[in-house]
Amino acid sequence: NQLPVRLFREVNATIALHLQLSLSDVALFDFPKVWPSLLEDLFGVASGQSELSLSSNRQYGCQTMRIRAIKTLRLCLQTIRQRKVIVPKQRGGGAGNNNPMMNMRNLGSMIGKAAEQRKQVHSRACSIFGPLAEGMVQHAQSAVGGGGTMNDGDVRSAWLAEAFLAVGYIKCLTELLPMMEIENIYADPRTPSVRSMMESLVQICDAVKAYPSVSVPPTLANIPSIHEEYSLRMDKIYRATLRCCMCSIQSQPQLFAPNISRVLPSVVEPMLTLDANVLHSMPEKRLMNMTGLITTVLSIAMYDEKRKDSLLAGNKNAVLGMLLGKKRGSNNDGPANNPNDDRGVMEARNTVTALLTEGTIERIIETLVGKFLRLYSEEIEEWNDDPEGRYETDLAEKSSMEKSPRHCAGALLLQLMDRETDRVAQTLLELTQRVYQQLPPDDVNGMLSREACYRALELCHSAMVGRGQNRLNFSEWFHSELLPILQADLGEDSPAQMRAMQARAVQVVQAYSTSLKTADFSFAFQTIARLMAAPDLVTAFCAARCINHLALLHVKGTEESAQLESVREHSVFALGNTFALANRAESEECLSVTLMCVSALVEANGLYLEPVIQAIAEQLLSLWERARDSVPIHSCLLSVLNHLIMKMGYATIENQHVQTVLFPLLDYCTDISVTNRAETLLEDGLRLWLVTVVSSRVATMGPKLTNMLPRLEAIIRSGLEPDLSLKVLQFNALLLGPQVIEPLAPTLRDMLVSLTRCIHSEQKAGDDTSMDGDNIISGGTDRGVTTMRNATAALSFGHGLMQMFPDLGLSISSPAIAKVVAVIPGKAIASPLVAPVFNCFGRMLWISPNALDEIFANDPNIDEKIASVVSTWISVVTSVPANIMTSSQAQKISFINQKKACLSLCSAVCRSPRLARVAGKEIQNFSGQMIAFELTLKLDLDALVEAASGTTRKVVGDGPLGDLATQNAEMLKSDPLLTISLREASLRMNAATQFDM
Repeated sequence: NQLPVRLFREVNATIALHLQLSLSDVALFDFPKVWPSLLEDLFGVASGQSELSLSSNRQYGCQTMRIRAIKTLRLCLQTIRQRKVIVPKQRGGGAGNNNPMMNMRNLGSMIGKAAEQRKQVHSRACSIFGPLAEGMVQHAQSAVGGGGTMNDGDVRSAWLAEAFLAVGYIKCLTELLPMMEIENIYADPRTPSVRSMMESLVQICDAVKAYPSVSVPPTLANIPSIHEEYSLRMDKIYRATLRCCMCSIQSQPQLFAPNISRVLPSVVEPMLTLDANVLHSMPEKRLMNMTGLITTVLSIAMYDEKRKDSLLAGNKNAVLGMLLGKKRGSNNDGPANNPNDDRGVMEARNTVTALLTEGTIERIIETLVGKFLRLYSEEIEEWNDDPEGRYETDLAEKSSMEKSPRHCAGALLLQLMDRETDRVAQTLLELTQRVYQQLPPDDVNGMLSREACYRALELCHSAMVGRGQNRLNFSEWFHSELLPILQADLGEDSPAQMRAMQARAVQVVQAYSTSLKTADFSFAFQTIARLMAAPDLVTAFCAARCINHLALLHVKGTEESAQLESVREHSVFALGNTFALANRAESEECLSVTLMCVSALVEANGLYLEPVIQAIAEQLLSLWERARDSVPIHSCLLSVLNHLIMKMGYATIENQHVQTVLFPLLDYCTDISVTNRAETLLEDGLRLWLVTVVSSRVATMGPKLTNMLPRLEAIIRSGLEPDLSLKVLQFNALLLGPQVIEPLAPTLRDMLVSLTRCIHSEQKAGDDTSMDGDNIISGGTDRGVTTMRNATAALSFGHGLMQMFPDLGLSISSPAIAKVVAVIPGKAIASPLVAPVFNCFGRMLWISPNALDEIFANDPNIDEKIASVVSTWISVVTSVPANIMTSSQAQKISFINQKKACLSLCSAVCRSPRLARVAGKEIQNFSGQMIAFELTLKLDLDALVEAASGTTRKVVGDGPLGDLATQNAEMLKSDPLLTISLREASLRMNAATQFDM
């Protein structure tokens, strides 16, 4: 309770913000059980009615604390609304237990109960809906009318406070509306108040929609420079109302439907009628909300005349309703609540239909293309003054995370295309053709209109040439319009509009690349590769990005294609232009684009680039010298070298020029003594190190790999990136011998125990390493996934170590494995870890057949525990998913795991009388099944070795691997768990235990 007191008495705004965030975190966990009055307490301060607000007001100012309170209330509501449905995990059971989420008998009750609990929390939060709605109207009226409670006669401050409060109340309602969850608008008693609030919201929207010519109320007329400030505040209220309208439409489309006929035309009309310059003068967020509201309305099935039948009760997802705890008939199933009979819904459909009528939809498309997608004058200036900045902005607009008027207009265009595909496609084609025919080629302003049309066609490419339709003859367009633009020689003094058109043509080719015919592909690749040397940097970087895409487009396994041959034919030329462009680039983003293009060209060529590997390495060296402390550039250099080594094999590593970059780069990226190095580049550096080891030959690279071992030891001892560092250590040991492992044995022993603690320790819910069943209880999904990945890496390393050096591996791995196996009888292990656990334990049991007796030696229920482990193990290895049965490679790997388990158990039965007594029969039956399965598969040793080696990379153009592949194959050929016959092992087991077959 002291947190609100400190919040409303804090003078420092930064400290107050942290207190607000802390209070929102409290709301996530303590509302409503621990602190049921939290929301009412905050609202009391915001409305100026609580004792806390009065005491704070006297000391720090009334309006400031009220504004702070409404902002805090919104943060708390946002946290409560975004609270996830938490399915409680089940304790007990064994590793072989079915995932509780897949138990259909419990699925409905589990999810339904959790959903019902969240619904109750939301319902409790909605108790402040009525006061919030009233406050919204009151403060909005005061803000629009220029009123407010005066403080020492300061009219302006009182009015500003009302404007801030109006926005705050609307934003709180925006968070609250999705939590209302009104399932039947005729039966729910909250319907009238919600409907009234929505009507008031639209009225406020009408009152503040004027821009930029607003009428300042008389009470504010005498304040200097009030017009601009009044316009700004009304715009903020307008944007808040639009966002609240969008939220209302998405969460309660039927209740909001009667207001569509008022709010939708009020947004569409200014977009159609206002001049482009006026629209561009508007705040960006205003334009984004305007286009966003139209997009939202068009996305609602209830407002679509063509999809009204999908709203009928018979088409609803009954399974989903059952899971959420909804009983049949409790939703909108009754005839009294059929949206198709609702007058408001029918009126909304008529409004949307009018929007899409002939003539109107064409005007909207022309507006979007001509006023939103068209380049602005300031962007043309940026093209000349800061081309790299212009390119980065253009690249950002392609991201789904980017929010800008152009991006939102593109989203609206795509929504229109989804609703009226044929009409919108035809309109775009006609508009593009009309602009092309009517405007002279030398009209630079007309060229911007053409560029905007091309941008629109680029956005809609999937609808134009996809979905089983071909609404655009791209081959004809490419030859008649795009190719002449691409082939034009434009210099630095050429108009920026012309250069922008050429850059757009490059991006259009990239978007429609799958529609390029074989002959056209070669021509396009060569032409665009030439443009990487264009004087215009924006065009050059667009060309580099396009070449990156085209180079990888037809790299598919071992398949050769005519397009891939075309890429290789022009790759040396393209690489030269790419490196030349890299030397022209100044920003990290642009330099990264060129380096990624180099990676793509290397990937597409592989050994075909071996004659120019020295030239590539020399260019990389100069870029390495430029990189300095740039993380993005280092990451790209790592990627380029990864591709070079993977594609060309040991020839790359043994090249002296490559080594001048490779080893200094590895040393730089793995130097964990440098601040933040481990967080930024270590992971990528270890990946390159791993590829280097895999592709090295001991005779030529042994000394250099040995010299790097001290750095690897430091990383291992620090426990950093264990999933990669352990793999690098394992491969070094296989290549160089056990002396790599021996100095680290104590560290590794403790490390494996620590990494598997998430399995064998007793954790409380909420601990960072707690993992039970298929639920990962952690501070976040990333942390939980990392914990599981590290545990898997530890188990894989332990298995590999025992396979390479049995005695050394057992001494290092057995403490961790024993702790894990000890908890199997009473704990549900996360399903991704079950197979690695038993795979590793199988290797341990083969080396130490009495391991089970030793693990449970002091357990009074030793027989039951051993029987449980064996039963679970056999159940796990014999439970083969259906998808594995369709893959011959997957079948072989599954059989190998089953054979390892069978041989290890047979060996243990021969040496452990207790195991023979408690689980001998079950193991005997298992071995009989495996013998029959082995006869069915008819696999020889070479086939098993090939499958056990893993799915090695097999892509066209790949070079030879290093010694590691050969040594791994030799180790597998001598592995008794692969070479010993199952029948022979079964016979020995039967003889030792005197069982009858």
